[in-house]
Amino acid sequence: MVPTLYLFDRFDERLGILPAVGGIVHAEEIGGEDVIEFDCLSAPEKGERLLWRDPADGVWREHVVVRTDEPLGAPAHVYAESSLCELLGDFVEEVQLVGKTAAEALAAVLAETRWAVGDVGVGATERGCLLYHVNALAALRRVEEVWGGEVEAVITVAGGRVSARTVRLPVRRGTWRGARFAYGKTLAACMRTVLEDEVFTALYGYGKGLPVYDEQGAPTGGYTRRLTFGSVNGGVNWVGDEEARLVWGRPDGAGGKAHRFGHVVFPDCEDASELKALTLAALGAACTPRVSYEVDVAAVDGGAGVRLGDDVAVIDSSREPAWHLSARCVRRVRGFGEGAPAVRLTLGSVERTTWAASADVAARVTAVEETAAAASDTVASYEDLGSEEF
Repeated sequence: MVPTLYLFDRFDERLGILPAVGGIVHAEEIGGEDVIEFDCLSAPEKGERLLWRDPADGVWREHVVVRTDEPLGAPAHVYAESSLCELLGDFVEEVQLVGKTAAEALAAVLAETRWAVGDVGVGATERGCLLYHVNALAALRRVEEVWGGEVEAVITVAGGRVSARTVRLPVRRGTWRGARFAYGKTLAACMRTVLEDEVFTALYGYGKGLPVYDEQGAPTGGYTRRLTFGSVNGGVNWVGDEEARLVWGRPDGAGGKAHRFGHVVFPDCEDASELKALTLAALGAACTPRVSYEVDVAAVDGGAGVRLGDDVAVIDSSREPAWHLSARCVRRVRGFGEGAPAVRLTLGSVERTTWAASADVAARVTAVEETAAAASDTVASYEDLGSEEF
């Protein structure tokens, strides 16, 4: 079934219905894109809005036209992104979040936008971060990273138009619906990808940067050291997995296997015990190769009901012994209408590529933030002296 596309202008005034030529393709992923693409005879204007009701679950969705390809004498091709993309036009100059819950942080990010705070399921843990010279969408992703959870846009419709736009922050999207997938040599319509990420059997963990003081207790400036957890871990600042070492360890030069060491940085963590727990959680994902499976929904038992974020049981019989694991639907591509492509699911781990590609990037960003904060304090102290001092 092809959903009806209701067309609105940039100011939410209804323009009518936009007929699609052929099918509509909807692609969505955890922490990433949510787009629709289709052909039409009359191209909409950039910034105009498309409101449609998902035939699979009855949920209303809203997308904004961001690009059109208009060949002469042929249908135009339309590319539209989730209406969350409008937050790219809201700017956060500087917001210091200190000892805030996820709900408070979300409210601070959305304060200058027309989006409201919805259900927040990540608990009342208080954390903090600096939001400095970023657009509201980047700030929203930063809240996801620091407090946890997975952002979801909720569109409410009344009287034939959008009546409310809300941002939810559940701990995670999706659930278990009983879907199962078996990968083997005789299975068609499937691609398995062993990702290029390094396998580490032990990880050092580092937290928030701490200032260094001299013997008189004054900050030395220009250098910081990061929180470690050796004080709650027998004096060592790393945690390891012995079973993983035996499988994936490197030669130690004496006929045995040594750990493969990596490190992770949690720039907002200020507690050693919490830092150790976070590092252990990261180790669980780093000590085995990451594998993703891209499959047609027909290859998944119960796959017709799989939604974004859902868990799927996977049996990979090409391995000896067979792998039995649980994977998430981290990407879903659906086609609506005649000639539309089959539904394809990507089962694997969430790729958080929208705000920090690696712990090293996060560490560099935090270092810049700390330097900027120190510079701000210095500037403020000079301003207090008055212009006659110069």
